[in-house]
Amino acid sequence: MSKNWLIPAGLVGLSLIPVVAGSLRLAEFAGGAAVLPDGDRIGTQALPIVVHIVSVTVFSLLGAFQFAPGFRRRNRGWHRIAGRTLVPSGVVAALSGLWLTFALPPGAFDSQILTGVRVAVATFMTGSLLMGFVAVRRRDFPAHRAWMIRGYAIGVAAGTQAFTSAAWLVAIGPVTTTGRTVTMTGAWLLNAAVAEWVIRRGRPGGAVRRRARPSPPAVPVPRAVPHS
Repeated sequence: MSKNWLIPAGLVGLSLIPVVAGSLRLAEFAGGAAVLPDGDRIGTQALPIVVHIVSVTVFSLLGAFQFAPGFRRRNRGWHRIAGRTLVPSGVVAALSGLWLTFALPPGAFDSQILTGVRVAVATFMTGSLLMGFVAVRRRDFPAHRAWMIRGYAIGVAAGTQAFTSAAWLVAIGPVTTTGRTVTMTGAWLLNAAVAEWVIRRGRPGGAVRRRARPSPPAVPVPRAVPHS
């Protein structure tokens, strides 16, 4: 695999965690076996959940390919078409998640703090994607890139939450109410921090800092004057 595809492949792998879980939930709604927990709790909101799963799947998988610079440069038309799908799917994913936050009864380990975090995250993701759309309409491509990276990082945090939950389980034990709040919030914060690092790294100032310092100019050595 070329270096150009390492990041997209990693993002696809991260996205597959919630995508596979969502596929199992869709199969359950279609009459398949119930293999995931909370089936009874979420059954009353089947339609919003289907909308959320489909929009998250499109957003996370399609967005991963926007991080392949070579592919994006060679397919500028595809990049624009994908962007027109990416922004609406991301906004729908965020708003449907916000709807489910209030429409579903709290889970066994959900807290009021986590509810507040979910509201803030959904609002931030929606705002980021809309700011990215406004920026590209103004042809402010650096701002467009930054806002889209922020929105995408928040949108794929469900994959990161699987790893933070596993780390809690190994280090501390079974997830509790506190553990669920910490692991989910921590995953969003981690993704947000990585997004800001990527954005900063791509700015012209960051590129200057990464270049090696130029060597100092050579000092001319005076020639010896021959004696007569």
